[in-house]
Amino acid sequence: MPRRVEPRHPVWIVEWLDASDAFPSWSTLAGMKRSDRRQLVQSVGYLVAEDDEFLTLATSCVDSEDAEHYGGGIHIPVSLVRSKKRLA
Repeated sequence: MPRRVEPRHPVWIVEWLDASDAFPSWSTLAGMKRSDRRQLVQSVGYLVAEDDEFLTLATSCVDSEDAEHYGGGIHIPVSLVRSKKRLA
C-alpha cells in the first residue's frame, strides 16, 4: 500500500508587491505607465521561517541524516505582503 505523502512544513500561497523597472530605457515622465508600478506576485511554498522583517518560502525540502535542506528559497519583506493563505 502506498504511503500518504504529507508536507513537512505548512504550505502557503503569499501575495506580495514586487519592485519593477520604472523605465528600462530613456523615457519621458508621460511615457511611463502607472499600471507598471504595482507588480502583485503570487508565490507558493513551504513556510520555513517568519519574523518581523521577512517571510521565507522554500519550494523543496529534503531530509538527510544530519538536517533538513531547503531549495528554491525566497525571502519576502513582510512590509510587502498583501495576503497569505495556508494551503496544507
